[in-house]
Order: sequence, then C-alpha cells, then structure tokens
Amino acid sequence: MRKPLVYMIIMMLLFAVLSLYRLDYYIVKPGHAYEVSEFIEVEDSHKHQGTLNLMTVAMQVATPLSYALSWLDPNSEIVKKEQVRRQDESDKEYDLRQQKQMTDSQFNAKYVAYNKLGLKTKVNFEGLYVLHVVKDSAAYKQLQAGDEITQVDGLPVTSLAMFTEHIAPKKKGDEVALVILRDGKEKHFTIALKPIPEDAEARIGLGVSYTAAQSLETTPPLEVSASDIGGPSAGLMFTLGIINALSEKDITNGYAIAGSGTMNLDGTVGPIGEIGKKVIAADRDGMEYFFALSTPYSEEYMKAMPGAKTNYEEARAMAKKINTTMVIVPVETIDDALAYLQQLK
Repeated sequence: MRKPLVYMIIMMLLFAVLSLYRLDYYIVKPGHAYEVSEFIEVEDSHKHQGTLNLMTVAMQVATPLSYALSWLDPNSEIVKKEQVRRQDESDKEYDLRQQKQMTDSQFNAKYVAYNKLGLKTKVNFEGLYVLHVVKDSAAYKQLQAGDEITQVDGLPVTSLAMFTEHIAPKKKGDEVALVILRDGKEKHFTIALKPIPEDAEARIGLGVSYTAAQSLETTPPLEVSASDIGGPSAGLMFTLGIINALSEKDITNGYAIAGSGTMNLDGTVGPIGEIGKKVIAADRDGMEYFFALSTPYSEEYMKAMPGAKTNYEEARAMAKKINTTMVIVPVETIDDALAYLQQLK
C-alpha cells in the first residue's frame, strides 16, 4: 500500500512542478472580439444595430506543461520573455505599463472622437506617471511604478519638458524634493541625485522612466472602462466606438466591424503587434470587416528591419491563409476608417 501512495505523491508533485513552474517564455494565442460599446458610458448614448469590436490576444507565462501543449496548437506562438518585458521590469511594473497604455489609448480616442464631432474637450496635465525605477538608482526603494509626481522643489510639474529641464542642470549629490501621489495619498521625498546605473552616458538623475499623467474633460461627459484589457492597440476601435455612441446614425451600417491599431492625437493610426492572431480571432467571432494599418515604414526602418511587413500586409496574409471571407481594410487615419464605413451599403 505504501509504494502506490509514494508513487501518487511523486506524480502529484511532478504535475505541480510542470504546471506551476514559470519559464522565461510567454505563450501567445488568438483572443476574442469585444464590442466597444460595452466599455463606453455616456448619457443618451445611441444604440445601433451594427458593432465595433476591439481585438485581443491571449498571453500567459509558460510553464513546462503549457509549453509542451502549445506545440499541439498551430495558432499558438512561444516568445521569449525579453520580447514582452523590458529589462528588469517586475510583474507589477509590466501590469501597470499595460494599464497605462490602455488608459492613454482611451484618452487619445476620446480626444480624437470629440474633435471629429466638433465637441468640447479640455486637457488637464496632472503630473508624471512613473513606469519603472532603475535598480540601485537614486530613486530606488523610494519611488515605485504607479507613483504620480506632482511637484518638484516646490514647483508644480506642468509638463514633461518642465521636469526634464529642472533636473538636467543638477549635479551628483544635489537633492530634489518631490511630492507624489501614491494610491490617492500624498507623500514627500527628498532624493539625492547620482549617476543612473548602466546608463551609457553616466547621466545624473533619479533613475526613473515616466510618462504624462493627464485627464480629459469632455462635453458631454463620457467614460471608457476597460481595466481588464491592457495595451494601446484598441485606440482606433475606441475612437470609432465613441463616435458611434455620440452619433444618431449608425456608422457601421449594421455590420460587425473589427480592427486593431493605436490612435495618435492627430488622428493617425499606429502599428500594433500580433495582428495575425487578431485576424484569426476576428474570423472565429464572426467579424465581417477588419481595419489594419497600411502606412508604409520609413526608409530608415526598412534598412534596419529588411522585409518588415505592414500590419495590413500581415493581416491580408493571415486572412488568405485561413481562407476567411472577412474583408481586410487598409487605413492610415481615422478619416480613412470613417470614409470606408460611410460607403458600406
């Protein structure tokens, strides 16, 4: 009786190791289509027959078991950790960066959509959002990802440039007084500057990477809530979704529309990754049209990355491979997407 029990325990432990041990790889698979109207809240929102859908990919840290099983799925891809995460980026920093990219995507989408419709917006700069703190830097173990720097040496932080220009003349050992918001509470730090570790130019500074923390007031008020989805790639579809929510006419003309691309403040669409897997997901979920960025890469980029394909080229290749009837539509701007939708019958 004891031997079978020992074998069972060994097998259970082995299964646990194979299932739980984290490898330095990620498994990426096609995700799903999500109707953007489900994430948009605005008073007197217009309901329409057609749908505008953002696309996702499913990504998980590989374990020995999931790594082995992924070889059985032709749509799964194994990628190295460094292709997903930045150097020395913690789990928390990665998650916060993904969330910040999503909130910035929503900010840009609202700004572009409201301006296309001639509606009022007001941008409020609130400070600097900390993305990463370099190990053993001046700010290490004091600041952390998710902090919002609102004041420096008693001055309100009014822009990225203002903060950079304030820090730049300072020397090693100079102290900087910071006021930050952390989890809604104000905190004060005095930090002595020093060379940033592993910086090629041995610059003096805090040793943090950051981006703008800003909010957008709109008339009428509108909220976009998609906290469970990370990254910037839903910008184009959020922009179209907001325009549709605020418009009496259904810009989809009753069709199921999908797409993927970032949205810049000037209305241009930006490139995204894993578009082939998003095409697979869109086809599976019954989408009829799929917007993909067709802007050619610069000559300099093509020299560095010979043979690189645009999102549109990758999407068309995948559409052909899976033999979908879904139409892949090339776009470079929000105007391109709106013009295409307008001519649908």
